[in-house]
Amino acid sequence: MNDYSKITAFYSCLSVGDEDRDGSGSNSIQNRKKFLGGYARQLKLTDIRHYIHDDESGRFFDCCAYSRMTEDVENGKVSVCIMKDMTHWGRGYLQVGNAMEIFRRNNGRFIAVNNGIDSEKPDTLEFAPFINIMSEWYARDTSKKVKTVIKTKGMSGKPIATEAPYGYVKDSGSKDFWLIHEEAAEVVRLI
Repeated sequence: MNDYSKITAFYSCLSVGDEDRDGSGSNSIQNRKKFLGGYARQLKLTDIRHYIHDDESGRFFDCCAYSRMTEDVENGKVSVCIMKDMTHWGRGYLQVGNAMEIFRRNNGRFIAVNNGIDSEKPDTLEFAPFINIMSEWYARDTSKKVKTVIKTKGMSGKPIATEAPYGYVKDSGSKDFWLIHEEAAEVVRLI
């Protein structure tokens, strides 16, 4: 049962590399706040506090937002945590299991909306471990693929950095080549 005198935590996670920004944080985070807000209104949950894990890796639990939320759960301040889905909580099978245990131990409720998981409804938790395992596998598989692409690109002589180093400028005709910036190149040659 909900304790309406406690915090309803919205946990929003967006990992490193999100380019969808407008100066006030990620647009995806803003959209997630609206999504979670609509869900909380349906459940008549109040006293919303946002714990935003933005621009940090989603594979690990050592981010500031997660630590603050966990501390608030353990101190009895949070009654329910709502997230878009389990992958936004984390992608480490054991770590997500430990996080779920922290909520259970402190009589906290957690909801992963898109996964249909609600700890208040035990039958929805049956598939949670499989979601966690697949999320961890997906993160590792994606990491391997990205490393392979970067290595292949570098071995073919194409730049792997997003910005041209001092002495070069990006070729406006091709993102895969840099041109020598003569003025800066003179400084490099002098050095």
